[in-house]
Amino acid sequence: MKAPVERVAVYGGGIAAPMAALAIARAFGRLGAQVTWIDTGEAPPPHAALVGLPDLASFHRLLSIQDATLIGDASATLNMGQQFAGWSGGEGAFLHAYGDAGTVFASLPFVQHWTRARQAGLRVALEDFSLAAAAAKEGRIGEARDPATRQAVKHGWHLDAAGYAALLRGACRSTGVTILSGTGAHPHAGDGRIDRIELAGGENIGADLFVDADGELITRLDPQGGMAGAAGCDRLIRGSAAPLEPVPPYSRVTAHPAGWATLIPLGSRLAVELAYDSRYLSDGDARAMLGQLAGRPVEAGETEAVSAMVRSRPWVANCVAIGRAAGAAPLLDGAELLLLQLAVAQLVLLWPVDRDAMPEADIYNDELSGSRARVGDFTAQHFRLNARSGEPFWDAARTVTVSAELAGKIDLFAARGMFAHFNHEAHVEDGWALCMAGHGVVPRSFDPQASLVQDQALMAEFQRQLHAIAVEVRGMETHAQALARIRSSGR
Repeated sequence: MKAPVERVAVYGGGIAAPMAALAIARAFGRLGAQVTWIDTGEAPPPHAALVGLPDLASFHRLLSIQDATLIGDASATLNMGQQFAGWSGGEGAFLHAYGDAGTVFASLPFVQHWTRARQAGLRVALEDFSLAAAAAKEGRIGEARDPATRQAVKHGWHLDAAGYAALLRGACRSTGVTILSGTGAHPHAGDGRIDRIELAGGENIGADLFVDADGELITRLDPQGGMAGAAGCDRLIRGSAAPLEPVPPYSRVTAHPAGWATLIPLGSRLAVELAYDSRYLSDGDARAMLGQLAGRPVEAGETEAVSAMVRSRPWVANCVAIGRAAGAAPLLDGAELLLLQLAVAQLVLLWPVDRDAMPEADIYNDELSGSRARVGDFTAQHFRLNARSGEPFWDAARTVTVSAELAGKIDLFAARGMFAHFNHEAHVEDGWALCMAGHGVVPRSFDPQASLVQDQALMAEFQRQLHAIAVEVRGMETHAQALARIRSSGR
């Protein structure tokens, strides 16, 4: 007879622990699951900010978090994409917008027609045919109103990490999660499982399932389970500057000779993150660079070491590691929050039906390993395709070994503007296309079916799409208007 999971203990702090506790309580509290969060006191680093992708909106519905609450408590702004500047050298930039790369025409993806036209001399960038990109660059928010446009426009969020953590904590309290201090707590393991967590006052907290956002629990069960991840920048400095006005609905990632800087626009401030390789840039020079890249004075925090450790088995016995306990996330493309969201969502999906057996662990580990690989591939493309020259960091970045899946994606797109689809994909094909085209990859050929469209008809369709995009963008509300509307609606 199966024994259901009735007691859950979440161990850790930051963003990961309250997010997991809240999601589990929302999903299984009505079924009798009792959730205890043993808070180790870890807080998000000073000045930290988060980039949330469009899928975060769906996840927030599971957590019953309202958009207006994000704006009020987490200084949230809308996120319609990320702009990459200087990755090809010079001042050039492109926008990875969260939406379609053109409108399907003659039953073919738009990129096929764009490739054909580029081969014939067209100099209009692929992102110019993206309604999402055009709107973001004009600081406007909205959806296509004309059915003939037929383009999706999506948005995620930029979030102040400390405010978001406090918001999640408050939601845990209101959902019935028991929150206990984990300062001085001591986990106990026995028979290959986590047995209990002894609090500083001597109270023992037992559970059927332990969720580890700290790393101490999973290390006790699997001390050799950590592996070195992808090499890259080994230092990070976070800081804050005065807010941008108007606030753009996208973050900006600017390459510098030894790494990159990410500018994340929040309602109350501009969050600045400078990642760099200490072999090519000193800590002092990195600090001096912050204000230059932000274009304004920056209040900086402490220099942080960047970990590259990942775990091949985040779920071992009755313990599931999430967040940094499961492994470091890439520092680009909103990967940190995306991987955390995927881990928590997958745990809810594969919730164990028998606390004594938990065969779901093997499936969970395979799913998360695959998701981490595909998320890592999306980030790795930026380094493989960068065109900066004469700089040791970037020259080396182009030669780092990438997965067979990423190599296949790049080769196929470069050959004919198509993408191989693998399991556990976390990014849509048009997102890949906007990034690869933005990095300068123009396919050498295209689907033969595209040749069936007459040249005049194709040029007329291009003009129609560009005109329709311009009309749609003019009719959209500004970013500031959208935030005010959401705030006033209370949802």
